[in-house]
Formats: sequence, C-alpha cells, structure tokens
Amino acid sequence: MPTKSRTCTGAVSKAPLTEYVSEDEARAGTAYALVRHGSTIVPYLCDRCHCWHLSPHDRQTRAFPCTACVGRDGRPKARYDSKEAAARRLEILRREHHVSLRVYPCPYGGLHLTKT
Repeated sequence: MPTKSRTCTGAVSKAPLTEYVSEDEARAGTAYALVRHGSTIVPYLCDRCHCWHLSPHDRQTRAFPCTACVGRDGRPKARYDSKEAAARRLEILRREHHVSLRVYPCPYGGLHLTKT
C-alpha cells in the first residue's frame, strides 16, 4: 500500500511524494494515473529513500548511483550513461532550481554533474 514520504518532496509542488515498496506497485500507480488523470508518468527508484516514486515522463532521466564517487553530502553521485541523459538533467535543474551546472566525465565511466 503506497504511503507519503517523510523524506522526499516534489520538485515543483514541494508536497511529500508517494512511496511504493516495489516497482510493480509503482507501475500499478502509473496505470491508475493514466486512467484517472490522463497523465503519462513513469516509476523510478529513489537513491535517497530507496523506495519507488512516480515522475512525469518529460522529467525522467536515467541515472545510477556511482560506486566510486561521492558528493559533498557523502552520498554516491548520480552517474549518467549518456551525454543526452546528463544534458537533460542539467537543463531540468537549471530550469527548476536556477543552478549553474556542467557535465564532466567520471574517471570510472559515465558522466556526472557539478557546480564547479
């Protein structure tokens, strides 16, 4: 049964995100949203709370936790497998959070984003 997150909030709404314990449960949530609201959303595994959330399709960028690199907060950095995915996330963050970032190659493969 989905619950509201205590740690994760929507980038735009700032409301608690719905947490799903499995990808199957999250996919059921996407089917409900499509039927009920006509919304095309996709599930993603959150690297912060390790639960599944839903995101509008146009905001989704596939990233993986890097096994070698950590950010200033001590958590694994997001690793993007393509320039397109990294550039898409960079543009979303610029538009929604007004931050200036750049893409750089990870020495262990893939790409990261940085403020410096």
